[in-house]
Amino acid sequence: MTMEDLPKREIELKLLQIKSLIESGGVKKMRDLKDSSSTKIASYAGINQGRYSSKLINPGEFTVSEIHRISYVLGVDPKILMEIITHEILHEEAVKVNANIEKEKLKK
Repeated sequence: MTMEDLPKREIELKLLQIKSLIESGGVKKMRDLKDSSSTKIASYAGINQGRYSSKLINPGEFTVSEIHRISYVLGVDPKILMEIITHEILHEEAVKVNANIEKEKLKK
């Protein structure tokens, strides 16, 4: 199923502006959305505002379902949000893995 297959709806101007910002590459981290109608996005997506704000800072905690709902709210392909999240957490996870490897080497 693609975005075109989903039920059509009118997207509010502010949400269209956020969509444009995301699609143009202006959002590098999910936390960049924190000051962009986050209450409205959370409410429309059915996510508690506090949890939504927390997950913007720790995007690895978003469920796939939540990412799809946020994508639908904004009219953005969910792959774009997944890509933003993946890039954001990839460095953090690599640092953790490298630290674990070094820790294991010291045990030998």
